[in-house]
Amino acid sequence: MTHAFPHRWISLLPTLLISILLSSGCSRKTKPGNQPDPNAPSFDSDSAEESVGLDADSAAVSPAAVSPVAVSPAAAFPAAVSPDAVSPDADVPDSQSASFPDAVLPVSTSNDGAIAQVLLEPASNEVDVVIAGDLNSVDWRSHLGKQVVIDGDLVIVDTYDLARRGQVTVARERLYVPTSQIDPNDADPSETSFEGGSNVAKVTAAQKRNDGATIVIDDTTTAQNVFPPTLFPELGKAYPTVRVGSVIRGVSGRLVEERNKLVLQSDQPLRWSPAPRPERPAIGDADVVVASFNVLNYFTTIDNGHNNARGADSESELGRQEAKIVSAIAGLKADVIGLMEMENNVNAENRLVAALNKKLGKNVYKGCGIPMGFGDSPGGSDAIRVGIIYRADRVSAVGDVSMIDDNAFFVARTPIVQTFRSVKGGDPLTVIVNHFKSKGGASNADPANKNKGDGQAAYNAARRSQSQAICDYISRRSANNGRTRVLVIGDLNAYQQEDPIDMLRANGLVDLLERAGSAGPSGSSLLDYSFVYYGQCGSLDHAFATESLANDVTGIATWHINADEPRFIDYNEEFNPKSLYSPGPYRSSDHDPVLIGIRQ
Repeated sequence: MTHAFPHRWISLLPTLLISILLSSGCSRKTKPGNQPDPNAPSFDSDSAEESVGLDADSAAVSPAAVSPVAVSPAAAFPAAVSPDAVSPDADVPDSQSASFPDAVLPVSTSNDGAIAQVLLEPASNEVDVVIAGDLNSVDWRSHLGKQVVIDGDLVIVDTYDLARRGQVTVARERLYVPTSQIDPNDADPSETSFEGGSNVAKVTAAQKRNDGATIVIDDTTTAQNVFPPTLFPELGKAYPTVRVGSVIRGVSGRLVEERNKLVLQSDQPLRWSPAPRPERPAIGDADVVVASFNVLNYFTTIDNGHNNARGADSESELGRQEAKIVSAIAGLKADVIGLMEMENNVNAENRLVAALNKKLGKNVYKGCGIPMGFGDSPGGSDAIRVGIIYRADRVSAVGDVSMIDDNAFFVARTPIVQTFRSVKGGDPLTVIVNHFKSKGGASNADPANKNKGDGQAAYNAARRSQSQAICDYISRRSANNGRTRVLVIGDLNAYQQEDPIDMLRANGLVDLLERAGSAGPSGSSLLDYSFVYYGQCGSLDHAFATESLANDVTGIATWHINADEPRFIDYNEEFNPKSLYSPGPYRSSDHDPVLIGIRQ
């Protein structure tokens, strides 16, 4: 809710003193933060004036700077200060002037020299606005141009533009992608219908709530790539990062329109409690640990802008990227690791394995390589591929690596399959590593794969077909081999309640995160996530098992080392602050890895 209240003036002062002050010719002060940025995106002159308080005669003067002095009396006049020390032309800190815009401040003294109370006379009927409770109920546009205070705690949900534009997006709580909780087909999320769309209205309503649940906090300057950020001046000193989930303890500032969106220009650095970086999660007393990890375009071919390489732009960037990925993989302490978004060749896998073994100081990891005929299979000619690496001192590969050759993967990546057995013995375990078709590219999609407006984005039909192909493969394998222990992992590019996930459940595969209680139905406080997109969390990275294997799972957990971290601490060198780079695991990718413990 919002509360509006007028400024309270302390007392009236003699008219003579007011006249003396006004006749002294107080100068206007220009805030450096309001200077136009020649590199900033352009917008029409009306919105520019509205957003930063410009007028035709003063191209970069905020309303607070137009008056001679505009300060809080308590801040400007401590009891021990002589009135002779205060000049009408004194330069006043911006953090104070923002509190009482367009105010004229006359000064008088009593006979004993003590400072008298002051008059703050507003130039307009402008009021402060205090916002408490749910942000969805706020009519933000009605407060445009006003000084706004948001009472209570706010959660950072997006840091995408923090380094470049000095902005963070906040809400009252962490936000989730609607289809991570709400099934477009079933009112009961435990049901497994994978088509129909009878529950789309609830998905749409949830998205509308999310859209209205946030506000962007801005640092007031149009300069880009300012470091340290004005909102977080201790970043890089006391704090190595600003994670999604961090809590802001209230904020105040002027509400303006910038680049076609409303932002709250904070009048001071933010008071915040950083979200902690998590340690590797426990997954029980496992004999074999499997991990799934999207490594975000790990290419050994340097991107020169013309060769379709997608990763590092220089050898230096490749070294930085590799160091972070290797640190993350080493930290997983996994025996078998399914990888997504490696360059589609053997060289990238070999180099990564060599770097990993070098870090560990022993040659324990091996790569499974690429199956024969891989390049000719549906999805096998994509720029990126999936792969498997494993610790040969803990598990042994049974047979050669193989693939699922199915036309469903023509627009995705070919799944790779490998069976393993613990060196301690026990039943074999088969791992299928996947990377389903992404949600983007709707303009190129055929009618069946267009965005249907059901919250599942483009190519949902293709991903559903890919799920069915996985299930058909497991069915054939079970028919030939009897009891099978199969684990399906990877980036399925579908959230927890979407059709491709329900397809796997409907075919008898066990959703291990769901069974563990961390992918629960709507309203669950334990809802898991592996990815953050436009301030909304959800799991794109999954682990499913046949029933016989699911009974042997000791635990499953997502290690949140990437999705909550800001992009400006990744390996890129173009604009990222140098002092924030670390070769550690944090922001080694944009996806969080998933760990699965298995008892042999």
